[in-house]
Amino acid sequence: MQFLVLAAILCVAVALLIRRDRERTRNAPLRSEIQAQVRYETRLRRACTLGTGGFGGTRDTWIDVKGMTRLTVGTDAFIISAPQALREFAFTGRETSIALTRMRFGPAGRDWIVITGPDNGRQIRLAILPGNPTGTYDALAATGAALMP
Repeated sequence: MQFLVLAAILCVAVALLIRRDRERTRNAPLRSEIQAQVRYETRLRRACTLGTGGFGGTRDTWIDVKGMTRLTVGTDAFIISAPQALREFAFTGRETSIALTRMRFGPAGRDWIVITGPDNGRQIRLAILPGNPTGTYDALAATGAALMP
């Protein structure tokens, strides 16, 4: 029984590493383009992704992206990376829309930026809480992202 639990844990760890490597390989051209022309970079206080279903009934529930997240904005693309969570979200400005909104997480509402765009062939919604929402919103808008009300 202990061997079975250990094997399951090992399989999950390997699956996460494989997913991270695939994301990094897929995002490599965009990442190198962004790193060559960094226009804005900031550490995010918090990042959440909108659940699409699956185990635990996560449909339409905001799920935290664990670990320290970082936003790097280039000329026409941007990347949100969470190395501790083994996740990386890369978006091009022309395929993405952004909205500045007030969402209630915790005791007080805060200004969040909601990003909607394609990731690995499916539409993803990501909410970020930067230290400077207005400056971050302007930097994302400069990439060519569609501005949503």
